[in-house]
Amino acid sequence: MSRSSLRRELVIPITVLVIGVSAAIGWVSMKAGTDAVHTLTERILLDMVNRINSATEKHLDGALTALESVAPSTVHIPKEQPFSTNMLALEEKFWAASGLFMDVNNYVYFGGKDGRFVGVYRISRDVVQLFWREPDWTSRLVYKVKATGDRSELIRTDQFDPRKRPWYQSAMGSDQPVWSKIYNNFSFHYPTITLAKAVFQKNHEFAGVLATDVTLKELSSFLRKLEISKNAVAYIVDADGYIVATSGQELPERTVNGMPERMRAVYMKTPLISATYKKLGVQIPGGALTQSFDLGSGVVDVAVSPLGNKQGLNWLTVVTVPRSDFMSAINQGFLQSVVIAIACIVFALTIGLTIVERVIRDIRKLTSAAEKFGNGEPMPPLDIRRRDEIGTLAQTFGEMENKLRFDKLTQVANRESLFAQISYLQSQALENPGSSEGFTLLFVDLDRFKCINDNHGHDAGDKALVIIAARLRTAIRDTDEVARYGGDEFVLLLKDTKTSIDIDNMVDKISALVEEPIMLEEVVVSVGVSIGWASYPEDGNDYVRLIKIADSRMYNRKRDRKSSQMMHLV
Repeated sequence: MSRSSLRRELVIPITVLVIGVSAAIGWVSMKAGTDAVHTLTERILLDMVNRINSATEKHLDGALTALESVAPSTVHIPKEQPFSTNMLALEEKFWAASGLFMDVNNYVYFGGKDGRFVGVYRISRDVVQLFWREPDWTSRLVYKVKATGDRSELIRTDQFDPRKRPWYQSAMGSDQPVWSKIYNNFSFHYPTITLAKAVFQKNHEFAGVLATDVTLKELSSFLRKLEISKNAVAYIVDADGYIVATSGQELPERTVNGMPERMRAVYMKTPLISATYKKLGVQIPGGALTQSFDLGSGVVDVAVSPLGNKQGLNWLTVVTVPRSDFMSAINQGFLQSVVIAIACIVFALTIGLTIVERVIRDIRKLTSAAEKFGNGEPMPPLDIRRRDEIGTLAQTFGEMENKLRFDKLTQVANRESLFAQISYLQSQALENPGSSEGFTLLFVDLDRFKCINDNHGHDAGDKALVIIAARLRTAIRDTDEVARYGGDEFVLLLKDTKTSIDIDNMVDKISALVEEPIMLEEVVVSVGVSIGWASYPEDGNDYVRLIKIADSRMYNRKRDRKSSQMMHLV
């Protein structure tokens, strides 16, 4: 294979692709972009109505969640849950339920068949009102409260009987949660929709109606936060043609004789609402769709989608955008260039990734090897056979590992490699507590090794060290490590050590193996061995302390052996 440059392998294909992309963009820029703009508009509008539907239905479902938190349905739990009409207990539950979705469902209440009423209304996190009516009362008390049981500040009283309210009457005769029609809230006169469900006592006797409100004012606030375009309008309309919520500044209700009255879409002063609704008609589509209308003042693109079908509301979401919003913001030629550029990028990536994959595969191997090397793990075989820069780099990696990780004489790990492996095991133990049983360091010091150097020369000493290192490797498992700490000292890293008995057995095994006679070229020599040990984490949390403890125990054993030998001599 002829020698090729990695630079040429990458630069030539990329250059060809760039020239091809530029030529394609220049050719396609000659075409008109009307269809592309229209397609983009449709996608944006459909995405917007879907976002509105998803968020609105989430709020509507939140109302059901609030009720379920107080009185779970037997559909969702395996056994009957009798409803308690204890007003103090309900007050505590309503404090929690009204705080689940404060943006929309912040008023949860109960009306009993005997006329009792309790409700918690979270106006804000700091302002909460409690509504209270005992069964034998004719009036309802409204308190400003700070916690359950607080009755210190009475705001007002009003004449209120829950049994006469529409939400009570509609839910009383249904075995499922029901949505009321939109009405003016009794206390605050906001256009409101209520989700109510009948609840029953343990003997299956009707107890009353549990309910929560969704104010249309909050839905309008939500729509106004959406970013559509400069002049776009989003609105929700019910099956009777009344505005439920709108993103525009025009309010969806008007005041008549001091009371708010809901507005029909066709009577709104905003043309993008009234004119588009007249064009759409009253028929609710089966799914999201887009249309374009000429309103005289210009063409508008409209997306319409049914909303709340699963809740039984049959609302309609409409997003209306003047086409000029898009045409003024997006240059036709620029849009064409973007479309073609995207297509060319996809094409280029398909070809480029195929070409570059061969390079990336080997780079990944080098990256993985470098990470393992940095963590103190043994580097895996690279198996990279190349004649370019990457091949040279892979060869350099192997040479670098051999120089930096292994002792030049004995070919076991050196001191720096040992410390790196210990640090890696410590980090793994901290990241995955309980997954490892720790590790043990054995500090091995050779006795009488100086005599070999003095009597037979340093070459003989070096050969003895090589043989001893090989014996130490055979004494441990493949997962363990032997490192030359310095001179005639070695450290063995034993992973997943279990008990002191295992450690003592390993010490005896190593001692017997190392102290066997060593056959050199012209002489037989032998050494003694003293071994100390330290375990992580019992003896310490860093390698400096572990080495120090193992070294201290090694010297204690060496001293004890010398003392024992002296006693035998005596």
